[in-house]
Amino acid sequence: MSASREGLNPEFAAKLALFEKKLAANGIKVMLTCGYRSIAEQNRLYAAGRTRPGKKVTNARGGYSWHNYGLAADYVFVTDGKVNWNGPWATFGRIARECGLEWGGDFKTILDRPHVQWTNGRTLAQMRQAAASRK
Repeated sequence: MSASREGLNPEFAAKLALFEKKLAANGIKVMLTCGYRSIAEQNRLYAAGRTRPGKKVTNARGGYSWHNYGLAADYVFVTDGKVNWNGPWATFGRIARECGLEWGGDFKTILDRPHVQWTNGRTLAQMRQAAASRK
């Protein structure tokens, strides 16, 4: 279940390492479950609950998620060797903010507590434009 750090922005990956270290110092063990996602993978997730069976898992189409640019990560808590989503979310969010990350638990339109991202002052529109200009 553990995700790779491959494809993550190096500065973001460094922030995640600090984040995980601070969580551990607070007795909180986590595991990265998702980092970089391709546009195709994002579109496959977006189709869930829409054009494919299952529950909706994201409101972001391909190109509209920070995961697509290696600037987002999702976590799960690990307690007694088992993964769970019932951890200390308030502490998780506080430490994320201390590390300069945005926490999905602060989002206004969709609550996404396992999610952290680093936009470095950029918008998704800027990211899409930069990606298009590299093609």
